[in-house]
Amino acid sequence: MKFSKLSTLFLAGTLLFNLSCRKDDPIPPPVSLGKYENGILITNEGGFSTPTSTVTYLSNDLGIQEENIFGTNNSNAILGNVLQSVGFKGDLAYLVLNVPNKIEIVNRHTFKKTGSITSNLEQARYMAFSANNTYVTNNNFSTVKKVNIYDHANAFVKSIDFPNYAEKITSSDGFIYVQTDGLTYDSNYNEIATGHTISRINPATNTVDKTIMLNDTAIIRDLVSDQTSTYVLSSDAVYTYLYKINSKTGAFTQQEVFDIPNGEKLAVDGGQVYFVTAGKKVYRLDGSNATPLFDVDTSFIYGFNIIDSKVFVSDPNFSGNSKVRIYNLSGTLMKTITTGISTNGFYKN
Repeated sequence: MKFSKLSTLFLAGTLLFNLSCRKDDPIPPPVSLGKYENGILITNEGGFSTPTSTVTYLSNDLGIQEENIFGTNNSNAILGNVLQSVGFKGDLAYLVLNVPNKIEIVNRHTFKKTGSITSNLEQARYMAFSANNTYVTNNNFSTVKKVNIYDHANAFVKSIDFPNYAEKITSSDGFIYVQTDGLTYDSNYNEIATGHTISRINPATNTVDKTIMLNDTAIIRDLVSDQTSTYVLSSDAVYTYLYKINSKTGAFTQQEVFDIPNGEKLAVDGGQVYFVTAGKKVYRLDGSNATPLFDVDTSFIYGFNIIDSKVFVSDPNFSGNSKVRIYNLSGTLMKTITTGISTNGFYKN
């Protein structure tokens, strides 16, 4: 079949028109995974003897706040007592409840419950994940000092016992790091260090393959990590010590001593390390220097984190609503909100 020149031009024009239409077609918006997929999860510990734990949602722009999102999305179910921490794995959030010895698992975007972990928990505290396992510290500040290991189906695998407390736990560069020392009190309620070790678990064998001894005699206060480094903060009434550990090798790459008393909590945001003191001052680590940024307004430091250059600090109330103050890194107060009982943590969702 032969085509005339006019037919050829018509077909070319039609093709060009169709291509132009395809190029100009609007791009469909991304499908939302759920109303909580972007924002901050705020944990409200609740009372020790009353099941008053809740989770607050706050949008990234600080404009939308919703209380008790677990109950709201699970037929008014009661979460429990002492919500200690939250861990994330994929689309799931794990809510670690200390007193009822359970971990509630929810879809992090919708907060619909998908399951629970209860096996072998004894006052669970914090958790971390490897590719195949879940690791949970258990610590009753007396006889229970262990990390429980669960498989991908949340079935109990084994426990690793430690001579001192198992507290904060993180995952970094293929290894699990555990704060295996902390503090206790004498008969006059003075703080005493239980020791100075960080323990590393190798997920390939689920055994401790390295014990790291810190070079100070202060109390280990906090442990956090990013993808390649693990950071440890210890302090006493005179000094604050900050360690940066190469997570792959387990060796110190940096250790600093600051003439700053009572460093309390750590945060890593945008590749930058921050800490706050019991004196309620926020510092940024700049090389080997601790740069003071500003003072926060709170009765004492209970919950602290820095997320997307916003500083979150809780002013806790252990029997009623708490206050949360949100600052920028210049120290300007951006917003104050009311949250639940004993607000203790802030997590990017």
